[in-house]
Amino acid sequence: MAVTDEYARHLAALHAGFEAPAELIAAAARAVTRSPILARERIVHGEANEVYAITFESGLEVILRIARRAEGIFEKEAWAIGRCRTLGMAVPEVLSLQTLQADGEPLELCFLDRLPGQRLADSLSLPRETLHSVVRELGEQISRMHSIGPGELGEGLRFFENDTDNFLVLEGEFVTLGANAGLDRRGLERAFRFFEAVTTRRGPLPRRLTHNDFRACHVLVHDDRLSGLIDFGQVSMDTPINEFAKWDYWESPVLPAAWLQEGYGDKSLFDEDYVELFQAFRIANALWALRWYALTGYAAGVERAAASITRYLSEMAFG
Repeated sequence: MAVTDEYARHLAALHAGFEAPAELIAAAARAVTRSPILARERIVHGEANEVYAITFESGLEVILRIARRAEGIFEKEAWAIGRCRTLGMAVPEVLSLQTLQADGEPLELCFLDRLPGQRLADSLSLPRETLHSVVRELGEQISRMHSIGPGELGEGLRFFENDTDNFLVLEGEFVTLGANAGLDRRGLERAFRFFEAVTTRRGPLPRRLTHNDFRACHVLVHDDRLSGLIDFGQVSMDTPINEFAKWDYWESPVLPAAWLQEGYGDKSLFDEDYVELFQAFRIANALWALRWYALTGYAAGVERAAASITRYLSEMAFG
C-alpha cells in the first residue's frame, strides 16, 4: 500500500499516545551494551508498536520495539525468529526482551540487531527484474519457515495452544461492516459459505508456522538483494496459502504472488485446490483489513478494502 499523506496522518494519530520515557529506554539499552546512545530515531511505519532505530557510540545499531497491552507478544516472536534463524533465514537476532513499567503501564521491550537496507515497500522504483529477483528469493525463504509443522514446534507449542481461527465466528460483524461500506450483503454471505466449503472439504487444512503479516513493508532490500524479513509479531500456525493471499491483497499487481511461487520450495502447495483456497483467503484478508481500518477510523483503508472485495466477489467461482 502506497504511503499517502492521509495514511501518514492516520499513523501519526495511532502513535500519538505512544512515547516511552527516554530515560527508561536508555536504562533498558544497558542490557544490550554499556555504550551510550548516540542517536535515537522514531520509526512510524507500523500500526501497533512504538519503534526506534538506536545507534550507540560503539557503532552498534539496533531496533527497539515497544508493545502495550500485549503481554508475552515478543516472547512468542523471539521464539519464531530463533527457529527461522536455525533454518538459515535472513531474519534479525533478538538481543534482549524486557518487561518494564512506565506510569503504571506495563511495557514489553524487544531489542533486535538492525539489518541493512530499506523496506521493499519503499524500493518499488528498483528495476522490475530486481524486484522480481527479490520476491522470488523471498518465496524461497518463506518456504523454509513453512516447513515447521505442529510436530516440530517443541517448546514453542505453548505459544499456539490457544490460537483460534475466528473468521467464520465473526461473520455477522464482517457482513455488517461490509454492508456499511457499501458492499452487497448477499454477496458477502455467499463468500462466507464459499470459504467454509473450500477450507473444509478435505478435512482440516495442514497448518505450518507462518509470518501472518507478510507484506512488502516487512521485507528489507540491500544492494538489490533480499536482506531480511522482519516484524514477526503476528506469527501463527496457519495454512501457507494464507501468506500468498495476504501478499496478493497488499502487494498485487506491483509485486505479484506468482513471483513468490517461483522461489517457493514445496510446489505441491499449488495443487488443484490452490486457486479456490487462494480466493477464499484473499477475501478473508480483505475483510480483516476492512475491519481493522473501520475500528481505527481510517476511511481510505476501508474504501481500499471494499474496492478489493468487490473485485474479488466478481472473480470468485461460487458454483
